[in-house]
Amino acid sequence: MSGWTGSVAMLLLLACGHSDAFLTPNPPLGPLTSGADEQLTFNTEQDYWPAWTEDGAGILYAFVRPGAVPQHRCVGLLPAGGGSRIWQLCDDRATQRDSTNGFIAYALGADGRLLYVEAVAQSGVQGTAPAETTLWLTDSAAPFHRRALLTIPGFAGTTPVSWLADIAWTGPNTFIALAQDFTVFGHCKNCIIDDSLFFGEAVVRGTIGAAGATLEAVTGTTGATSYSLAENGASIVFTRRDDLNLYKVASGGGAESVVATLSQQLLGVSCEESTCVVADDPVTLSAATLGDPPVIFGSIGLGPRELSSVSLSSGTVQSMIVLGSSAAIPIVATPRISPVTGDVVAQVGGGFGHLQTFSVSGSDLHLYQHLVP
Repeated sequence: MSGWTGSVAMLLLLACGHSDAFLTPNPPLGPLTSGADEQLTFNTEQDYWPAWTEDGAGILYAFVRPGAVPQHRCVGLLPAGGGSRIWQLCDDRATQRDSTNGFIAYALGADGRLLYVEAVAQSGVQGTAPAETTLWLTDSAAPFHRRALLTIPGFAGTTPVSWLADIAWTGPNTFIALAQDFTVFGHCKNCIIDDSLFFGEAVVRGTIGAAGATLEAVTGTTGATSYSLAENGASIVFTRRDDLNLYKVASGGGAESVVATLSQQLLGVSCEESTCVVADDPVTLSAATLGDPPVIFGSIGLGPRELSSVSLSSGTVQSMIVLGSSAAIPIVATPRISPVTGDVVAQVGGGFGHLQTFSVSGSDLHLYQHLVP
């Protein structure tokens, strides 16, 4: 494990408690070229949905183990500067052998508290909604000694919630997340293959109390497909599906405003103070013949796969990282800025239609060092 053994990693895990930092901060990386690209994972299956720990000491991400049956979706933890996985959580207990379990959202606090959403589906059955989806609160040292906070589907006020993504702690008993609508949809009229599609509902705020967790939709964020807190938590910046605009709204809700308009589809946003990093890729949209209203599917076209910066104060857009423009170049999505450095982690690879599903293929995580001043 490149400097870590399984026993050492387990001791690190068992040593963590509510009063302990989950990871010892890594030493400084030293001088590096701004934007230097380091591939963090090399999985023949899937690695996706990166999220920094609250203290910036590590990177959480979802992954599928090659050759595993059933193909549980696990959550792993990497050191902030890259390296071998030092902790992982897979719900492959004996009681779960007849199901496929996936961790779809997760947030690790500096005190070791872990907030995560787990979806459970019948193993081997394609194109069905999860039988159980639960928001759990636990200690990272004992992740299955947990407290159920919320069962999904449910509501955030009048906003339906059948999927939660991109959870982040905002206080000792508060969090923010992305509410989505989970839909099973056929690929075509004459085929039997179904797919899982996710449609943005809204950014939601959660409060943990004695009876569990409650959700409240942030007004002005209807249809959000990705989001980030910005300007020291005073605002929320978000994207919408099939929309080239980047939006901003006060963190307490209100009328949204357009920050900037880009030339390509936006596949994720992350902000630090008044600077945001967006993933923009060449996606060609076409309306499906099924559904009312018709479902919009996307296919990857020719054009730069890039990370761009957007200034919230001026609306200026600047290209930062360009992966290439040919059809053979993978797309880049879900950028996440470290809370303590200018490093950005992002997902590279996968298909546009699958960025929020379990069926991403050929995707890994990349770290762009010192990308944000």
